[in-house]
Amino acid sequence: MFGKLRVKCPSCGKVLDITDNLPCPVCGTPLGPAGGAVQIYRMGSPIGIAVGFAIYIDGQPFGHLGNKETTYISLPYGSHVVHLAQGMNRKCNDMTVDLSPQAPLVCIKAHIKMGVLSNSIVLEPSTPDQMPR
Repeated sequence: MFGKLRVKCPSCGKVLDITDNLPCPVCGTPLGPAGGAVQIYRMGSPIGIAVGFAIYIDGQPFGHLGNKETTYISLPYGSHVVHLAQGMNRKCNDMTVDLSPQAPLVCIKAHIKMGVLSNSIVLEPSTPDQMPR
């Protein structure tokens, strides 16, 4: 359903992009979809700020998202807090997402909002038809 899926090993914490149910290469724990997924798209910046974002979900790191890149992150059903960070800047309008069997995919677009003293990351809810593949 999602193509390449980013998962976090529940045993050792290794973050991997997978296309099949595979064992973790570090500890051997079986990996696969956890229920639902969050799709995050890092929108390009019109003024040339092409830095990527670090992804945190429920306070745990889930890798990096490059400029104009999209990723699907597998998560269990329930509520999750999505936070993105850019370099030393951790200013972000965190978003709480709810995944369920009735709503297994949540789509988010992320971009930088320029500020006077610092920039912030803005997360916007989206729909699957508005997201790049």
